[in-house]
Amino acid sequence: MAPPSPPTPAARLLREYGWDLMLGSIAAFYAFMVPYTKVEESFNVQAMHDILYHNHHINKYDHLEFPGVVPRTFIGALVIAIISSPAVLIMRVVHVPKVYSLLAVRLALGCAILMTLRLFRVEVKRKFGHHVEAFFVILTAIQFHVLFYSTRPLPNIFALALVNLAYSFWFKGNYLRTLQALIVAATVFRCDMILLLGTIGITLLLYIDASGKEGVDCISLSLQLQLCAVINYKLHITWLLV
Repeated sequence: MAPPSPPTPAARLLREYGWDLMLGSIAAFYAFMVPYTKVEESFNVQAMHDILYHNHHINKYDHLEFPGVVPRTFIGALVIAIISSPAVLIMRVVHVPKVYSLLAVRLALGCAILMTLRLFRVEVKRKFGHHVEAFFVILTAIQFHVLFYSTRPLPNIFALALVNLAYSFWFKGNYLRTLQALIVAATVFRCDMILLLGTIGITLLLYIDASGKEGVDCISLSLQLQLCAVINYKLHITWLLV
């Protein structure tokens, strides 16, 4: 009996990234079918527009004239604007309508969320097996909410990226990185993340042995949060992050 032939490159690609292609296709479908903005995401959409189109001319930013009731962080909008800036720059050069720039930033955000979801999914497969991974992906695909909102720049969605990372670090056994991801999510994006941080953090702190490296990591995290505060102060003229 002849040995089985090795899988083709296309088969290897589907085996490695098939789930990601399926979830990405569904998220992109939602983004194209419903491209416009809900009121809850208006601040971050306008912030990304101002960063991409006004750049360093902060005096032209919309939030200075219409600050809203609750000041919010610029960090998530800034990161997604940087990721999508090459595509938006090309669109500006060829004078493509701005609605396509909106789609570009939505797809960039969706890619970022799905990349962190992939890291979580890979750890689920490693820890629980292929069947649990398949159930996890199918449940994500059919429940609508995660994939629809993965392209919506809400504070919850920016925090979701860090929560996905936190769970992937947790399953990997990297408890310090788990706490760091949750601390950033709670401090920068959603203060109510403190509930998840508290429940997971109490458990994980029991497994962390204090060392010099971890002390350096904590100092590094503190400096990163201070940098976030400086960016928000510069862009928002306020020290309030949430």
